[in-house]
Amino acid sequence: MNTNVVEIVKWKSAPGVTDQAMIEAALGLVPDLKSIGGFIDKTLYKNGDEWVDIYFWETTEDAHLSNERMARKESLGKLFSLVQPETVSITVMCKA
Repeated sequence: MNTNVVEIVKWKSAPGVTDQAMIEAALGLVPDLKSIGGFIDKTLYKNGDEWVDIYFWETTEDAHLSNERMARKESLGKLFSLVQPETVSITVMCKA
């Protein structure tokens, strides 16, 4: 995989959410991500109740538009139902 753009999304899971539920919801995004353009791959990490999902995009524009493009997708709604919204942060970075 050769990419120049990553999107780093961090959050904390809501109380009572199992790791398996979070993993399934995060993986459930992939078919929709593949349909919106520019998506290459993603990798999920966790530490306690903290999660980091790293998305790989073709362009910075694809990364920035992804949230708008995913906004009405059921898969994103399912994932958001498992997180503490106030803990969500999104950073887009380009290779130096």
